[in-house]
Amino acid sequence: MPMVIAMIGQKGLPARSGGIERHVETLASGLANRGHRVIVFGRAWYVGDGVGVPSGVEQVITSGIRTKHLDAITHSFTALWAARKFHPDVVHIHGAGIALLSPLARLMHPRASLVVTFHCIDRVLSKWGSFARLSFRIGEWLACHVPHRTIAASQTLAVYCQETYGVQTSYVTHPIPMPTQPTIDEVDQKLKPHGLIRDKYFLFLGRLIPDKMAHLLIQAYAMARLERPELFADKPLVLVGGAAWTDKYASWMCALAAKTPGVIVLGERSGEELKSLQAGALSHVFPTVSEGLSLAVVEACQFARLVVATDIQPNVEATGGHMISVRPLDVHSLVNGLIQAAELSLEDRARIAVAAQKHVINSHHTDDRLDDIERIYRESCGKSAEMVSQVSVA
Repeated sequence: MPMVIAMIGQKGLPARSGGIERHVETLASGLANRGHRVIVFGRAWYVGDGVGVPSGVEQVITSGIRTKHLDAITHSFTALWAARKFHPDVVHIHGAGIALLSPLARLMHPRASLVVTFHCIDRVLSKWGSFARLSFRIGEWLACHVPHRTIAASQTLAVYCQETYGVQTSYVTHPIPMPTQPTIDEVDQKLKPHGLIRDKYFLFLGRLIPDKMAHLLIQAYAMARLERPELFADKPLVLVGGAAWTDKYASWMCALAAKTPGVIVLGERSGEELKSLQAGALSHVFPTVSEGLSLAVVEACQFARLVVATDIQPNVEATGGHMISVRPLDVHSLVNGLIQAAELSLEDRARIAVAAQKHVINSHHTDDRLDDIERIYRESCGKSAEMVSQVSVA
């Protein structure tokens, strides 16, 4: 039986940037293709002209206050209000911060099943002050206790919810379709305007926020270049991404990059150009100190590219451990990781990367994850109220 599903919390479609947006895009498109009516609520400043919304998915734009602290919560409130006219069977909130509105969601939609996906622990991000962190903490508690079902996007988050809030969540990771692999000629063509050569550059892809540690990567790259000039003279570091309410940090980081030989800042990129940048890199580097489960890491594995990443549990989970591990906040460990990646032969890099690719194909299979979500929706609508998790916690 088809259901009416309202998706709330994401910025909108098409997904131009942001892990939640890409998660929702795949989920909404897949559910619509299975015959459900899916309404995605978006924000005008993000969606632009809205061209590129997946076929079969409806998008409704609601108003809000576009400031760092009020943008998400106000847009989500107006989205919950606007969703009333659609009489949804399922209201699916994305993000523990937006779960602050979950009691209101239950009141506004008394006949709907409320589902919340816990994507990451936002309160640990350095861009937030004490009041915002308290709000996120409250949102986490509500995300675990108020909805009919709570979904954790990673095993790490499932364990966190059980250990911190005593709640067993449903574990369903991101449904991520395998990207179309660009040909060698297509990659070379897209790289040429930037002066890049396939398999001859390191790639950082992510938001320019302090927790992603792009500044530490620049420092480590400069040190590696001084230590082993013969390895790095022809291998630049390419930074791709934009600020997320962190303009001051991004400006400082770009100034640091401008002073460092071999560092190229490209800003935000998308579409075929981004695919080519991802597919052509010698290695993707993720020096981050905090993650939920990074789609950028998963995508690097999908393109069968070597990953250098901090050994935090979400990165180990995303790659299946098939990566060059470095210690968080340790510039010397990161230097050694870059040198190790540069020294590996093409065959050895491919061996590690292909193992990671096999892992993500199995973990993020789109049809399997859509089956999981449909099952949760149907159970939460009355067939079963039990929480089920694939994670066992000692």
